[in-house]
Amino acid sequence: MIDYREIVEDSPFILCHFITLLKTHDYYLNQFLKQTDISLGQYYMLMYIYENGNFNQSDIAKVCLMNRSGVSRAFKEFEKNGLIKREVDENNKRAYKITLTQKGIDTAEFLQQKENEWQEMICEDLDMDIDELKDLLEKLALKSLFYNREKFLG
Repeated sequence: MIDYREIVEDSPFILCHFITLLKTHDYYLNQFLKQTDISLGQYYMLMYIYENGNFNQSDIAKVCLMNRSGVSRAFKEFEKNGLIKREVDENNKRAYKITLTQKGIDTAEFLQQKENEWQEMICEDLDMDIDELKDLLEKLALKSLFYNREKFLG
């Protein structure tokens, strides 16, 4: 019977390792999302709001690789669940100012703690420090994004 170590070690492409990290991260995170009013798909939006505060719907759609209508649906659900407040922007009546409620802040802080625990666990035996790893992954992510933008989006 094949074991996990063989599957990962025999993966021929770097992407296989990223997919394994993503899937195991999502599985881990889902164990804690059950205690909240958000789904895995909404997790990244909530955390972006928590970390950044000032943005518009187009910005968050771009950051989360979603379309604006998907973001709008998520915001309606966030609002219904008491996680955010949306107020019309006085400078642009077609835009909303988004702020987290105390429940939204508490939820984000809980999930951030779980995210930090996962990150520390997977990085504890590395021969490089976490900032070096983040720099390396950032370079790979940017290279991929810019390549696709140049090659396919013109």
